[in-house]
Amino acid sequence: MSQSLLGRGRAALSGFTTGQRAVVGVAVLGLLLGVVAMTRWVAQPTWSPLFGNLSGSDASAIVEQLQAQHAQYKLADGGSTILVPQAQVYDLRVAMSGKGLPAGDSSSGGYSLLDKQGITATDFQQNVAYRRALEGELSKTLQAMDGVRVAVVHLALPKKDVFATEQDKPTASVLLALQPGITLDRGQVRSITHLVAGSVEGLDPGQVTVSDSSGRLLSSPESGADGAASVAGETDQQTAQFEDRISASLQQMLDRVLGPGRSVVRVNAQLNFDTVDTTTESYVPATSIAPLAEATVSETFAGAAPGAGGALGQPLPTLTAVAGATNGGNYQRSQRTVDNAVGKVVERTQAAPGSVKRMTVAVVLDATTAGTVDPNQVQQLVANAVGLDPKRGDSVQVDKIAFDTTTTTEAKKELQAAQSKAATAGYLDLAKKVGLGLLVLVIAFLVLRRGRREPDINIDALAEDLGVSRAILTGAERSMLTGSDLPALPAVESSMSRDQLRDEVAELVDNQPEEVAQMLQNWLAERNA
Repeated sequence: MSQSLLGRGRAALSGFTTGQRAVVGVAVLGLLLGVVAMTRWVAQPTWSPLFGNLSGSDASAIVEQLQAQHAQYKLADGGSTILVPQAQVYDLRVAMSGKGLPAGDSSSGGYSLLDKQGITATDFQQNVAYRRALEGELSKTLQAMDGVRVAVVHLALPKKDVFATEQDKPTASVLLALQPGITLDRGQVRSITHLVAGSVEGLDPGQVTVSDSSGRLLSSPESGADGAASVAGETDQQTAQFEDRISASLQQMLDRVLGPGRSVVRVNAQLNFDTVDTTTESYVPATSIAPLAEATVSETFAGAAPGAGGALGQPLPTLTAVAGATNGGNYQRSQRTVDNAVGKVVERTQAAPGSVKRMTVAVVLDATTAGTVDPNQVQQLVANAVGLDPKRGDSVQVDKIAFDTTTTTEAKKELQAAQSKAATAGYLDLAKKVGLGLLVLVIAFLVLRRGRREPDINIDALAEDLGVSRAILTGAERSMLTGSDLPALPAVESSMSRDQLRDEVAELVDNQPEEVAQMLQNWLAERNA
């Protein structure tokens, strides 16, 4: 069998020319190469990432281990990602983990750097190692956040001096490389600043600067011009949100009362973003509590009559009583000292920023549509709705002004014109379809009644109304319309077949549907007359 096939092949090739043989050889060679390429492509494994975002040292160590195990691998992303066959991913990960790979970049190794210090490390080396370890730990923590691909943290930790009265404050800088299409809002940036500040002793959140990989400043220290600009931007945003919320609430209320489009509300608010911390101490008497201490002192004295006095100039010891001498005096004193308990009340109040300092509301009513509305009543409603406080200087103003409705009117007219045009087009299209349907029904009705005679039908008038030559209506078609056996028309008329007549009538209906419909209406009217 094989010899027979081989002989047939040789016989076939012997009949080919040299060029044909060359073409056949090239085709066979291309077929073989395609089969080999297809086989190799099918045999290729499905690649999956073993590890990604690797440092140069980790990638080199993992490649050496894969080569030692004779495992297939591919490098991607500039060598930072290693791809292996999907069926071997988990086995190779377990094998690499058993060898401590990936070990991580030594520049951001975290607290593992402190394990490599010896007993001969100087104070400077210890401080540098501690700072590097803290920066590495913070980088790993930030990279664990969704949307953060790479995080680099730099800390400036001043040296403490026991003899200095004022110590320098630590600062921090954070550089973030975000994933494509990811942006951080103010809340997320604030979370990053507080996370870094809470991990470093003595670091204030306002001293943390956050930037992205494109150089855009996300957060700056809250001191100086940059800090003032950042705070001003946040306060403006909060003020705008407060104004929009109050305006939307008032507008919704007025739309329900007056109707949509009949009023306009604008709110202007001044918010106080100062943080106030107040401590108050007051003392109150404790009347129902016994005294802490009590002391009483009482003194009483009773004196005798004074002795006789002598006259001046007389020799001693003779004394002579002098007239006018009085009796002795009395003395009495009483003192009571009481130490009562005194109550002490200490109150500390912290006022959160964002309180309303002053608010004004302007309401404009459409004088055309809200002519019977009392502005004073609307003003009272708005004042109660926003919680008006005259002590703060709040005010509400309500006026009636005719709104400019030119643009709205023109837009409404254009919309109505477009709707009318669309409706007219729809009616015309529907009329055409109805006319064609009516024509089809009439023709079907005539075909069904071909056995009946209608002598009152004028074939010549019908041909004239149709706008076609009389030759179109052959003897057979006249018989169909009248229901009688009329004599045959001339040869030019009888030579036209029924199919040709049907085609010409269909073409006439397609080209002039309005005229055909009008003709049928006139013809039916003549029949009913």
